[in-house]
Amino acid sequence: MPAGEGEGVLEIGPGRGALSTHLLERFPGMHLVEVDKDAVGALKGKLGDRDYTVHHEDVMGFDFGKAGFPLHVAGNLPYNIGAHIIKKTLMYAPRVVSCTFMVQKEVAMRIVAPPHCKQNGWLSIFCQFFGTASLLFNVPPGAFFPRPNVDSAVFQIVVDKGVDAKLERDKWEDFFAFVDRGFSMRRKQLAKVMSWKFEQDKGFYGDILAEMGLDAAVRPEDLGVGEWLDFYRRAAVLPSTGSGNGCDSAAGLQ
Repeated sequence: MPAGEGEGVLEIGPGRGALSTHLLERFPGMHLVEVDKDAVGALKGKLGDRDYTVHHEDVMGFDFGKAGFPLHVAGNLPYNIGAHIIKKTLMYAPRVVSCTFMVQKEVAMRIVAPPHCKQNGWLSIFCQFFGTASLLFNVPPGAFFPRPNVDSAVFQIVVDKGVDAKLERDKWEDFFAFVDRGFSMRRKQLAKVMSWKFEQDKGFYGDILAEMGLDAAVRPEDLGVGEWLDFYRRAAVLPSTGSGNGCDSAAGLQ
């Protein structure tokens, strides 16, 4: 984790402290948020009388500002709400400057997926909008007890310092909803999908893609985050896409 002097560290879902003991050695004063009351008691017993703060709260309702900014976030995320936690964390950018999470391997591969790849989807574009996403290492089922039925992986996103300059913050949700609609029929041509979703002539989107130097027959997975941003800006003459359900779409990937 690339935490430097004056930067805080937050661990999400520490459980009984298997990872926390190692993090605390490197980052005194760190914060931890845990929803399970029994786990909180065991965690405090394991960490002992050292410099840390445990918040007995559900992370989805937790104000990250309690841990202080700038902030690095880490954790072994529950598979059922992992994408929701990732979205919440990154929406604090650039006050959150990095996140390092363990998730189901399949989800991690989608997060780091490049264009022209079947794994490239809404979650890929969402995460890569904020910065560089890297797969750090895989974790086999045998590393856990009880043993899960899936492989896990650890990924890291280092937030771009100029993330605010990519797109006005008040348009972030609108952009993510725009991308979500594009991936709603991922095997179809993008121009067709967008024309159906926005009741606009297919030629409108085909012309935009051609202006971008792309084939009018490209599919959603063929665009990277930079191309999606360009596509969104060029199509901005349309009515707002609304706040959308991007987080729900991400959750469906898990």
